Amino acid sequence: MKVLGIETATIVCAAAVVENGKLLSEKYLTEPHIHSEKLLTVIRQVLNTNKYFDALTISIGPGSFTGLRIGLSVAKGLAFASGKPLLAISTLEALALNFIIPDKVKQGALICPLIDARRDEFYTALYRANGNGLSTVMEPQARRFGDLLDIFPDEELNFIGDGVEKFKNLSQGKRLDKNFWIFADGLINLCSAASVALLGEKKLLKNEIENLAELEPVYIKDFQTIVKTQHG
Repeated sequence: MKVLGIETATIVCAAAVVENGKLLSEKYLTEPHIHSEKLLTVIRQVLNTNKYFDALTISIGPGSFTGLRIGLSVAKGLAFASGKPLLAISTLEALALNFIIPDKVKQGALICPLIDARRDEFYTALYRANGNGLSTVMEPQARRFGDLLDIFPDEELNFIGDGVEKFKNLSQGKRLDKNFWIFADGLINLCSAASVALLGEKKLLKNEIENLAELEPVYIKDFQTIVKTQHG
């Protein structure tokens, strides 16, 4: 079955099609504030060579409030129009899967995705590499840098995401035992529509289909609180 994945939770605007665990097509842009203008174009591009899909998957958050709303609105519209099922995927879990797809970590490794949540906060979670997938160790949440240091276990940690550089900068000058901290670099830190689609394919096999009327983005942090903080 072909699964269309949509990713808009961060600066990445992307779509991908997978089938039976294999990536067929993926397109992405990494420009700010383009999701509303470019997302449908990106989706059309991946569907040019894959004329149909059996299900849709959407990166549901946490991440950019605007990006999440745009992505979910488009996904719901496509689901209504096509009559195909929609599946929601944690943005952090999909990000962690970036480590698994190219086999960058060993079995049992602990993966910590980090998405910049502004100031000294991060959207984060903990996952353990399990076969060709992930098991959840800590559910997605928003944490300040200092709080993270208190909850990290004393074992090797593999960090990934657009928050990696900020986390490293905040770590500078602090007396931390970082010998067992491994930081991803390069494009692997970008959210991936392929990872969203691959996780969605697994959920589809379990028939974990969303209710379109009830599905909402997973913000974690309150929108009104953030606006008030930013403006004084």
